[in-house]
Amino acid sequence: MLFKGHTAEEALAKVHQSLGSSAIVVQLKRVPSAGIGRIWGAMEIEAWAQAPAPLTPTPPPSGVPVARVRSAPKEARTLELLLSLGLNEESARKVHQSIPGSGAALTNQEACLQLGAALLDAWDKGTKRIPKTPRRIALIGAAGSGKSIATAKWITIESLRHRQDCRIWCLDGIVANSAEFLSQHAELLGIPVETTWNPGLPPCSREFLDLPGWNPTDPDVSDRMANLLDRFEPDCLLLTLNAAYEASILQNQVVQFMPFRPHGLLLTHLDECGSPSKIWDLVLASGIAVFGTSSGRFIPGGFERTGGEAWMERLFEQV
Repeated sequence: MLFKGHTAEEALAKVHQSLGSSAIVVQLKRVPSAGIGRIWGAMEIEAWAQAPAPLTPTPPPSGVPVARVRSAPKEARTLELLLSLGLNEESARKVHQSIPGSGAALTNQEACLQLGAALLDAWDKGTKRIPKTPRRIALIGAAGSGKSIATAKWITIESLRHRQDCRIWCLDGIVANSAEFLSQHAELLGIPVETTWNPGLPPCSREFLDLPGWNPTDPDVSDRMANLLDRFEPDCLLLTLNAAYEASILQNQVVQFMPFRPHGLLLTHLDECGSPSKIWDLVLASGIAVFGTSSGRFIPGGFERTGGEAWMERLFEQV
């Protein structure tokens, strides 16, 4: 059965009122609010629940109070579930602290409902930095992050599917931009490629800035890149990360590129990464949400815009 509420607590109250306190919540989703609230972008919690199957009562182990067998304190239950999802200790602590403390005992379903709402709230806060309809898009990141393949996928979709007129600026840093594949692909699509900065050109519906990957710890290279970004004036700056890398490497890259103030994350090589907890650790640590993902080398396949609900479902599928 479907239940809706403005908050997780309200949805849970409706579930218990209709199906009883032992009802099982099987799915949690954040959706646009119905009615006039949709105009203002209001959201609500949607919970799918079912009545529990009848069970033969089982006596508790000798010496263990019944209350402890059926439920656990909120603090222990939520923290235990967060760690079981694969989040690192810092992420688990951050989400745990964002949940209002009531001191009441929680079942697994109640704890999952609260955790899901907290995760979606953290994702939504990061999403506020990402423009809905970007026109000038720049991808930054370390060498080997997959910026050129992701850009090729993106311009193909914009040009052929959405019929947008596009342009690519393939500019050099201190090192030359060697992404010849991207230039050749754009030319096949009839998309103009500029290799020198010329602000006098007429604007396009979508303009992409392609820069060579670099190590942000090099101040000379970073200054050059910052200068090029200032000239381009992107309204959507995405930090591109190779999701197949180890979590510690990704965390370090996010910290190093934070001075450039990216609006969102673009994850590549997602087909080589099977850990949604690693992605949630990045989002929770940086406060920046995932704008989209790129999987595989086929063009334009595997380029998707992703939301917090999809990543939350992947995370809970691990349990």
